[in-house]
Amino acid sequence: MRSSQVRLVVFFVLTWLGVAGLLAFLLEEGRQQAERKAEADALGVSALLEARLAGTIRRLQATLEHIAATLPPEAFLASAKATQGEMVRRTLILHSRHFPEVDSFRVLDAEGGLLHASGGRTGEASVRDHGYFRAFAEGRSNGLYFSAVEFDRSAARSVVNIAVPARFDSGGLQGVVVARLDLTYLAQWFDSVAVGAQGVVSFRRVEDGSLILRRPFLPERVNQPLVNHPLQQQIEAGARSGTLRMRATLDGVERIYGFHRLGDYPLYVIAGLATDDVLAGWRHSCMLAVVAGLLLFLALSLALVRVLRAGAREALTARRLQDSEARYRMLAENSHDVIWTIDIPSRRFTYVSPSVSDMLGYAVEEVVGRSCDAWLTPDSALRFGREVDLRLRRIAAADPGAGVLVSELEMVCKDGEQIAVEVVSSYLLDEDGVARTILGITRNVSERKAAESALRESNRQLHARIEEIGRLQSALQELAVRDSLTGLYNRRYLDETLEREVSRARREGIPLSLVMLDIDYFKRVNDTYGHQVGDEVLRTLAATLSADVRAEDVACRYGGEEFLILLPNMPLVAALARAEAWRAAVEGLAIGHGDFVLTFTISLGVAAYPEHGKTPDDLTRCADQALYKAKREGRNQVAVYSD
Repeated sequence: MRSSQVRLVVFFVLTWLGVAGLLAFLLEEGRQQAERKAEADALGVSALLEARLAGTIRRLQATLEHIAATLPPEAFLASAKATQGEMVRRTLILHSRHFPEVDSFRVLDAEGGLLHASGGRTGEASVRDHGYFRAFAEGRSNGLYFSAVEFDRSAARSVVNIAVPARFDSGGLQGVVVARLDLTYLAQWFDSVAVGAQGVVSFRRVEDGSLILRRPFLPERVNQPLVNHPLQQQIEAGARSGTLRMRATLDGVERIYGFHRLGDYPLYVIAGLATDDVLAGWRHSCMLAVVAGLLLFLALSLALVRVLRAGAREALTARRLQDSEARYRMLAENSHDVIWTIDIPSRRFTYVSPSVSDMLGYAVEEVVGRSCDAWLTPDSALRFGREVDLRLRRIAAADPGAGVLVSELEMVCKDGEQIAVEVVSSYLLDEDGVARTILGITRNVSERKAAESALRESNRQLHARIEEIGRLQSALQELAVRDSLTGLYNRRYLDETLEREVSRARREGIPLSLVMLDIDYFKRVNDTYGHQVGDEVLRTLAATLSADVRAEDVACRYGGEEFLILLPNMPLVAALARAEAWRAAVEGLAIGHGDFVLTFTISLGVAAYPEHGKTPDDLTRCADQALYKAKREGRNQVAVYSD
């Protein structure tokens, strides 16, 4: 007996250690999974911001180079300002309408004097001492140049000057074309990404890590370099993207960082998620798991104690049964479990131990002589009767394993309460080998059943939580490529798809068309009716486009009120027809707003592969220029790219 108890205790200890080890393993796996997801999320946020920033800078570079190449030489002379000023200013204003993130476009002469601007004042002090102008004047740079962050006191905002030089054929400096990038506008992009309560997003230079923009904002750190910083060291070593986990020196918060370099530009963007934010859900799960583990330990311990006690009682009962009937009765009458005998032919109790009072609330004399079905629920009574009949047939067939049966039944107490019991029945044979008496032990297992039910419910909730996490992950993957306002694909998805479709068109020799459109006078709609109506106009336009695209087409919100539709395997003529159909459909739309009915129109530019461009950037630029052409020629029309 003692050895079996020792084995049972050892089995319990090993089982609990196994459960605890498995729980610790699962929690550690959950923590690692949460950290891996945080790395992917940080990298995804930085990639999203990189796509938006790099796309904006590419468009700015193309626009600045276009302005520098197309302005007449006299536009860079102060003496011709009176004759050329209005024409140049209109040109700058036209380009500035496509860049809400740009404060103004400016044209400087060869001495650093401000000649023309799309907004603000001209005739300001010379910028010949500014770093970006000196780089061009001294011949140290002929390409795109980014200045340090400057604070414009007149506009009360921080800007970065992005400039390109205009040079004579001899190489001498003719002038400089500048776009003043409004960091306040870019800060709205940074505020729109989800990095948690303690997360950070920053925009820095590659050469020394000097800060351009950071959210949360730290004005004293602007233009300050990163010295001996592990992340800056990776950038300087040539890394284009990556992740890093470290504790920030500014606020002491440990974060998981993801970074991306902006194409070939000397800039990179960082997104950092605080580990406290990342692991908040995991810590909550840990707490629940520890509580569940303690409850399981207590339940198993209680079950072990009860099993050990029951085993001891059963062993003692067996020994005393061998000794004498009197000792048997003494044990039965002092047992916590109910010991009883039933006469099989009549199915009535012939003996019941006094513990029936504690279990069911009945006195012994109220039970003896009564049918056993009187204390069982109808379903349990039916099952018990079937089991008795089956056992009798097996005993009659000389089945050696038919003499003992363990059953779980429901009994009804005197006060009407139903309890779950475990019944061990032994069929006693007379001298003729016929079973006439059942010796049974009934044990109340309601607490054990409740613990088992609670454990099953905990498992059900755990599986439901895992399924919910899976659904949320699928939803996040979809949100990563969709524009939240219109439901169309976003710029990030378009960049990936356009690259793939151009490669396929080149490989298979099939046509590919690109349609870029925007809403005419959309700013006037926002200013007159408010941004909510403007958002409704954008959603209505998106729904109109979505209703008339093929399954293989890609409709994307390109930025602001600009949309771009990729039309694989469609020649230019068909694309023009599709663009005209969209223009006509939009012209016929009407949006109710109070007592007014709002209508609007769109302008569309079409470019095709390979006629107009053979790379994604060329196609996008050609479609953009075709759109400008439609705008210049009166709006509400379709224009095709032409040299």
